[in-house]
Amino acid sequence: MTTDSYLLEVAAIVDETRDAKSVTFTVPDELADRFAFSPGQFLTLGIPSERTGLVARCYSICTPPGEPLTVTVKRTEGGYASGWIHDHLAVGDTVRVLPPSGIFTPRDWSADLLLLAGGSGITPIMSIVRTALAEHSGRVVLLYANRDERSVIFAGPLAALADEHPERLLVVHWLESVQGLPSEAQLRAFASSYDGWTSFCCGPAPFMTGVSQALRSLGVPRARRHQEKFVSLDGNPFGDVDEVRAARATLDAADDPDDAA
Repeated sequence: MTTDSYLLEVAAIVDETRDAKSVTFTVPDELADRFAFSPGQFLTLGIPSERTGLVARCYSICTPPGEPLTVTVKRTEGGYASGWIHDHLAVGDTVRVLPPSGIFTPRDWSADLLLLAGGSGITPIMSIVRTALAEHSGRVVLLYANRDERSVIFAGPLAALADEHPERLLVVHWLESVQGLPSEAQLRAFASSYDGWTSFCCGPAPFMTGVSQALRSLGVPRARRHQEKFVSLDGNPFGDVDEVRAARATLDAADDPDDAA
């Protein structure tokens, strides 16, 4: 397990929606191996803090392997780290970063994939979708739930991918402003057509709970149900090796229990 952290320069910042930004980092050639990643993994960023020096926050990588290292950050109400990134981070700045981590990634790319995302949970799912379509031959169905049409992150790229792969990719948008919050019964009805597929889910806790219960009620076995769990770390795991190990163990453990990948 890598415990070193590195300063990476911000190469680009893109406004995806009114409250979501994608941040691309420049990875020097000598760090290419350290920052190689699998679809669905995340980065741990050190966000400046007057109280602790740095606070650790984890953000999923939205790009597929082989493309620039990019995370997408949605501003959360009262969120210190996301607010700092949105209000202060600029191209040319440097950020202290731990190498990619996480196990929310398909092991069998030959399987058909049922992907369920809510809000910013689309970020790791986007990396998985693009990898599956570019490098593999399975089918992909994505249910993407959002508050309203303006909240849909990657709306344009998802539409383009669906147009490019009409026989392999189906994107279904669920808007709370139109349909209300998706219930367990509605999620179960949707997933029932794909209960033999491998599922990956990422989003707010109530959404993931509803998906988990729906898939269990359909008899989808544990081996084909995967969920990503967002974890925020307090303190600074970037200086002391023991703190880094503890932080990484916390993150990986959050991915691993009953409903993790």
